[in-house]
Order: sequence, then C-alpha cells, then structure tokens
Amino acid sequence: MVRIFLARQPILDREGRIFAYELLFRSRYTDTARVEDGRKATARVIESLISSFGLRNVVRDRIGFINIDESSDILKVVEILPPERIGFEVLETSVLSEEFFKTLKRLKSLGYRLSLDDFVYDEQVVPFIDLVDYVKIDVLNCTDEAEIEKVLKLIRGSEAKLVAEKVETYQMYKTCLSMGFDYFQGFFFQKPEIVASKTIEPAYAALIKLYNLVATEASVVEIEKVFKKFSELSVKLLQLINSAYYALRQPIKSIRHAILMLGYRNILRWILILMYSVRDEEFGSDPLFEEASIRGFFMENLAKKCLRDREEVEKAFITGVLSLIDVLIGLPVESALEELMLEDDIKRALLRREGSLGDLLTLVESTQRGKVAELTPLLERYNLTVADLLQAQTDAIRIYSELDF
Repeated sequence: MVRIFLARQPILDREGRIFAYELLFRSRYTDTARVEDGRKATARVIESLISSFGLRNVVRDRIGFINIDESSDILKVVEILPPERIGFEVLETSVLSEEFFKTLKRLKSLGYRLSLDDFVYDEQVVPFIDLVDYVKIDVLNCTDEAEIEKVLKLIRGSEAKLVAEKVETYQMYKTCLSMGFDYFQGFFFQKPEIVASKTIEPAYAALIKLYNLVATEASVVEIEKVFKKFSELSVKLLQLINSAYYALRQPIKSIRHAILMLGYRNILRWILILMYSVRDEEFGSDPLFEEASIRGFFMENLAKKCLRDREEVEKAFITGVLSLIDVLIGLPVESALEELMLEDDIKRALLRREGSLGDLLTLVESTQRGKVAELTPLLERYNLTVADLLQAQTDAIRIYSELDF
C-alpha cells in the first residue's frame, strides 16, 4: 500500500485571510514535493482525499488546488470530487497542447476552478489565460517590477484573478498589494514585522496572565476572574475544547468544568493557541493561527516518536506554538517571551534553536519549507526517517483540521 503524506500551503486574500490551499501530496520525499508521474500523482491525490483524510478535513469550507499536467488522466475519476471545493493547478512544466486545452475546458465546464502556475509570457500560453480563473506569478524569481507590470497588464485584459506566489517578506507582500494582486502565497506571514512602539491587545495581555496562572496551577477562582473579564475568550476556549479533538461524551460548559475534566496541562495548550486568535474575529481564517497550531501538534508528534518523556512532549507542543509569537505581537522574540513563565530549555529552543527542543523545531521549520535534504545529521541523531517527518506533519494537519470552530 502506498503511503501518502500531505502538506498544504495557504493562499491568502487581500485581507490576509485564508482563501484556498495548494495541496501537496508526496508518496516519497522530493524537495519539490511532486511525484514524477503526473497521472499517478493525481490518482493518488484523489484516492487519498476520499479515503484517508476526508475532504472536509483537508480543505474545510475553502478550495483545495491539486497540481496537474498534460499526462494527468483525471477525467475518469474527477467527478467524484465536488467542484465547489476542488480546483486544479496547471504546472509550469505542462505541455500546453490543443488536447490538454480541451481537457481543461472539460474541467471548466464541470465547474472546477483552474489556475495557471508560474506564468511566463509565451504565445502558446495566451489562449489558456482566458480559460483559467487564476494566474500565478513567481514574484521571487522575477524581481523586475516593470516586467511584472507588463505581465499584469496582459492578464488584466481577462477575467483571471492574479496570484503572487513565493512572497517571502512583508515588503514584497506590500509591493504586490499595491500592484493589484488579488491573492498571495508564500511564507511572508510567518515573518515578524517589528514595530518600534507596539500596543498590546488587552485580550492578548489577559491570555499571558492566564497562561502564567494555569502554568503555576493557581486556583480555579483566580482563573475564572480573568475569563469573566474577557467573556469572548471563554467562548473561544470552550469552542476549541469541545471540538472533535477530545471526542467528549458531554460538552464542557464552563472554565471550571474544563479544568476539572481536562486538568491544567491540557488547558494550558489551548490558552497558547488562543493567543493567536486575538488578531481576527474569524481566527479560523488567520494563517498564523493555523500555522502556530499545526507547529504545536507537529512538534508534539515528533517528540512522542523520539523523546517519549511525557514532560518533554508537552514542552515540545509549547515550543512549537510559541515559535511564531514574535510574528503575532510584532516584537523581537526576546521581548515577546519576557512576560511568559517558561522553562529554560523552551527559551533556549526558541531563542537559539538549542537542545533537543531546538533540534525538533529546526526539523519542523525545515520540513514545512520543503528543505528536508539538509536535515540528515539531525535525523540520524534522533533515529528518525524522512517518512517519520512527513507522517508527523500529515498527522498534525489532520489533528488541526478536526478542531471545530
């Protein structure tokens, strides 16, 4: 049986919310995250979506784009996938033949959205522009703004939406925003935008206080007082706790009930995740909320595999979630961690990537960026394989996707 590993990259709208995902499926590791045979890759993706993961768990109420090329024999099975949830991305390596054009036109007639990857002007590509819904432009490797503007002018004559991909910094994001791109894909949202004077959200300050109270196992009365002052945090916390993650027989109705049922340590993890919900009322659409949550579960999964000690596993989760705290509040990581009561090994991992927790965080960050080839020494140190990494990532996405909010 072929093992399928899932990765996905969010595509954000102009408001910075998750609009869609590019779905990346691997049956073995490659830096490009693509299986060599386009036809087989697509068949495996479809089979995996239906049987292994469940489509709702993969894309929720958004669109998931699957990579295809001219050799993808998808017409025989494509109709089992709902067009309101699935789109197809035409790889830049595709041979844009007349036959392939007919295939795409057939997909379009069935209601599937189409995206053209890594667009570079070519006479052969022009007919495809009017067919697709989205055109992606690699803004990292095309640094000439005048050249990009020339391409944008051509595409604006069609109905296709513009997607900037490989957006790596906030400056690049702001440039693309001003140029009129509709959607954005890249790691820019994981980079901190440091602000000289930053006003901390009251809800975030309350969660810092709650974290420290729960970490020291303060009385339930003290913890309830903070939650009562910020009732929206209580609602969000109970929403997360009552998700499918715990499969509880009866819903938890109060903070006191949650602490009694789950204990301080389990409440602590949800308070950490909740810190990332303060930026947006629709926090489930916030890519930073999603990324921090998945990192926590990813770190936890790896720690269970190679550290095994329960306390180390819990620390791994905390380290993963807090690894984006500087991005959340726009302060250097040293300042961001000052108010939190954290053990030294967690701080060393977050500040300098030191110790076993720092090693696991390096593994997680590199895997998420598709840079596993350079991790051989670390993998050998912890007796891990590339398959272990990809499985831990896949399971982390699955756990996150089962949260109900």
